[in-house]
Amino acid sequence: MQSELRLVLGALAAVAVPAAALHFTTGEERLTAGLTAAPFGWSRILVAHLVTALPLGFILAGWVRSVPDLRESPRGWWVVGALAAIGLVLLVGPGSAEAVITGDLGPVAAIVLRSGLAVVLVLPWCVAALDPPPQGTRPVRPGAMLCLGACLAIVPCGLYANAVIATKTEQTTELLNRERLVLAEGQIEGLCELGSDRPVLNRSPGEVRVALAAAIPKLKQVAARPLSPTTSPATRLDRAILFVRLDRLDDAARLLESLVPTDTVQLLLASVYRDQSRWSESDALYSEVLQKSITRAADSNAKSACLTAIEGLAFNARAERRPADAERVLQLGLAALPTEAAHFHFQLGRHYADGGRTGQATEHLRAATTLDPTRFREPVDKLMGQLWVATPACFGPTGSLTEGKK
Repeated sequence: MQSELRLVLGALAAVAVPAAALHFTTGEERLTAGLTAAPFGWSRILVAHLVTALPLGFILAGWVRSVPDLRESPRGWWVVGALAAIGLVLLVGPGSAEAVITGDLGPVAAIVLRSGLAVVLVLPWCVAALDPPPQGTRPVRPGAMLCLGACLAIVPCGLYANAVIATKTEQTTELLNRERLVLAEGQIEGLCELGSDRPVLNRSPGEVRVALAAAIPKLKQVAARPLSPTTSPATRLDRAILFVRLDRLDDAARLLESLVPTDTVQLLLASVYRDQSRWSESDALYSEVLQKSITRAADSNAKSACLTAIEGLAFNARAERRPADAERVLQLGLAALPTEAAHFHFQLGRHYADGGRTGQATEHLRAATTLDPTRFREPVDKLMGQLWVATPACFGPTGSLTEGKK
């Protein structure tokens, strides 16, 4: 086999084989939570580490192949070593992840640990892919190349992991606000493995992890208690809410479908259908509640139901890639609920920003900040910063948004 082709195949194997082996030998509980083998958190982080470890892996492999005692070592030995490295990471991974979490080591130590494990995984494949140098060649001294390879193995993945942490922190906060405790537990586990120090609901990920680990088993015990035929509707509704917290959506749906369709029941059932990707059924329930409550928006309960229904319809439309429907329902909310104008201006601004409509996004974001600066100043500044990076021509030289064309 030509050496160039062997290098390409070796690089592909160095990424694909460990990634697949580690991911598919991960426990069912972690896979259900969307996680991969510890301490990598999510599969995208694992793959990123393996890819960025390749330069350092080939640098070290070149040195290994230049050592006289290892120069002519059979490629098969290194393939066996690669499989042994996978077993080693499976063995030490959970313990190292727990050390990162309990030791509160932070993101820097976590990234160095993951990068080191990634190099261990790719190095045998890199050695197997390299041809031995000619006889008499002196051992290679990696020198500065070793430092460069280490930087390539650590820095890009550190930046990428930081971006993943930011996204997952927002998702986890949303899940906790919706009381989706079991789903949030998996996200928190991944954040802790990455060494995240970003607060989640004003608490560290480690503190949230401990709280969820204490609360969820107790909730499961309560959920296991059978309901009698004479159980009151209020108790059945509470049990359905508990099922939602525990991600037992089928059980929650069956229980809610048996209850009298009040606004509360319909909104909760619509959210369950949404999480089951039953979009049309979810839309139908949200629309029914909206029609009943929008004419009674002066009442606080009806206003809350109306707001929830509008947000649910907008979420469904975005999830199904129907941006025009999402815009329509948000505009409806802006017109029907003037006391929530700041909220809907912000939602419309974010909607337009996601669609690349920077001018309209700017207009609504400014309006949200003007109407409620305490609540929306920080998220608007963050979103405008993202818009500035994406479309700098829309901003002035100081980074502030221009009022219009000049």
